[in-house]
Amino acid sequence: MKVSITTIKIGNLRVDYAIPLVAEALGMDDDDIKVKSLAETIHRKTEGNPFFMLMFLMSLRDEKLLEYNFGAMKWTWDDDAVNSKIVTENVASVLVNKMNRLQEETQIMLMVASCLGANFRKSVVVEVMKNISQAEMRGSMRSSSSVSLLSSDLSNSYTERAYETSIEEFEEEGLCEVDDDECRFMHDQIQSAAFELISPEQRDSFRGRIGSILLRSLPPEELEASLFEVAGLLNCAASNITDEERDELAGMNLKAGIRASENAAFDTAKVYFKAGHDALGSRGWEGDYRTMLDLCNHGANACFVSGDFDSISELIEEVLSKDIDTKEKYR
Repeated sequence: MKVSITTIKIGNLRVDYAIPLVAEALGMDDDDIKVKSLAETIHRKTEGNPFFMLMFLMSLRDEKLLEYNFGAMKWTWDDDAVNSKIVTENVASVLVNKMNRLQEETQIMLMVASCLGANFRKSVVVEVMKNISQAEMRGSMRSSSSVSLLSSDLSNSYTERAYETSIEEFEEEGLCEVDDDECRFMHDQIQSAAFELISPEQRDSFRGRIGSILLRSLPPEELEASLFEVAGLLNCAASNITDEERDELAGMNLKAGIRASENAAFDTAKVYFKAGHDALGSRGWEGDYRTMLDLCNHGANACFVSGDFDSISELIEEVLSKDIDTKEKYR
């Protein structure tokens, strides 16, 4: 049966469509000269991306460059001040500045959520928050972010209601869409801006810490459902873990790689098999070498299917060079 697929490309708005968008957002006429001027200025900066246009408008409101005049019953602004801001700021800086104005607890939850992906579960973010200390957060926040954190450990002082308040702020500020426990960032730029709240020097260790918390605290069925995410987070900090943790991490990567292969995601599977292989290193062939052998065998298969023949040769040569049972080498 033939299936007809039609691709509809949705591009940015032309300036003549951007003007009505801004006018409607402000509740004003689209033939108003000031509205046209504001819309054209924002359009030039955002190239007509409707999401970014609305983000700029919200940023102007947040910084009180755009205010509602109850006497005139309409929004008012100073063109020169607005133009100055729009000229000096890009979309990324607008989003980062917006997040820096949020409650500090909300910033912290955004930092955690940004490490979990474009889609994340509210319960997982809360679980991390319950197991992370004020000192860790202070050490992980970028210096430009709010650093006057709560006076006691977040794990002790952060109430269930505070979690809900922060999630509500996510939604009210247009940063995330929330559907019961499921959440998603409204745009990949928002996730990137939230990640920017984390100090660059601490990003790998921060993600590794989140992965470690989830590994120890999630119930088995939830850990199974979050296998890819947890393995990915732990891989970020693989250079600073013990040998016992390396063994555990290698096993998780093996499991994740096999699952990815079963879903025909062979390029993704290669990443996990290689991460497991690197976690074990040369000591993986000492003692019980079955995990290392499985990583090499499954890795070679994933490389073959994806056409990475150079890596296949390296893996085969590595296995053949080891002093292990011949049957194991050719299984």
